[in-house]
Amino acid sequence: MEQNTQTAALPAAEEFRNRVILKAAKITNVEKHPGGTMLYILTLDAGDPEPRQIVSSIVPFYEPEELLGKTIVLVYNLKPANFRGVRSNGMLLAASDPDVKDHETCEVLFAPEFVPGTVLEPEGFTPPDEQLCYVKPEKFFSLPLYTKDGFVEVGGKKIGADGTWLTAHVYVNGAVG
Repeated sequence: MEQNTQTAALPAAEEFRNRVILKAAKITNVEKHPGGTMLYILTLDAGDPEPRQIVSSIVPFYEPEELLGKTIVLVYNLKPANFRGVRSNGMLLAASDPDVKDHETCEVLFAPEFVPGTVLEPEGFTPPDEQLCYVKPEKFFSLPLYTKDGFVEVGGKKIGADGTWLTAHVYVNGAVG
């Protein structure tokens, strides 16, 4: 009798926990990208000694004053990338309308209930003890992150910390990325 040498795939929530670090981060500065009309350069307090910078294509959806001082959710260990010459060290999470394609909708997932630096995990999981490697964007986007009845979930598990769950208010059932 031949043995199956392949290992079973991990449940989505466990794979997410093993690959992705989500942290609450406060936006401390917003500026338009000098080389991109759709791009903001956001400076963040993610609870680290040094501020973190990301580039985000949310200019069509938000004015700077709607973002400044707000707490968002940061894909903390997303592999850094350059956007028109500016380095981005992570990505913010946003929900979108599942019936509209081509990035025509965007709801930044604001998270005022979390202190900057708080690590958010799928329900029933704790943050890993070791520092995770960078996750490539294509791997991150292959993980099933979505909103269901207003809660952000992966593999049927709500995302949050200490019994408080991350929510969407506009696109309560749809994709998150």
